[in-house]
Amino acid sequence: MAQWPKLDPVAQNELLDRMTRTIVDALSPGWREVAIDYRVVGKNIDAAVGVLDPDGIYQLWDPPADAWRMFQRLRGGMYQDGEGTWFSARLIIEPPSRFTVQYNWLNEPDFQPYPALEEFLLEEERFPRERVHMPDWYRRRLEAAKGA
Repeated sequence: MAQWPKLDPVAQNELLDRMTRTIVDALSPGWREVAIDYRVVGKNIDAAVGVLDPDGIYQLWDPPADAWRMFQRLRGGMYQDGEGTWFSARLIIEPPSRFTVQYNWLNEPDFQPYPALEEFLLEEERFPRERVHMPDWYRRRLEAAKGA
């Protein structure tokens, strides 16, 4: 069962502000945009980060470890009883520290690598969903994991 303290919309925004500041403070001067795709099931965390440099070219970049912990806190705090939480999020940051975020609660993320079946069991243990709130792709993997 999920044991994360709930985050109301104000607390979510405050956490995103802190995350944005953490990321911006670690960037080199001249950056034009940061794009973070964060995908997770169970302990399988898959993330891609690109920073648009002054020449308009995306460079791979590793944010501070605190940013990843904040993503986890955000995901856990957004859990809804019986409905689960989001599977992926896309955070875009533009100077000086303006952010937008999109959450994916239903669609299968483009995992690289794809989570092992046991990760679906862990996901369901941590963030249980009623069957009606299980997307088909998730339910199939969860049932396969239970049958394994």
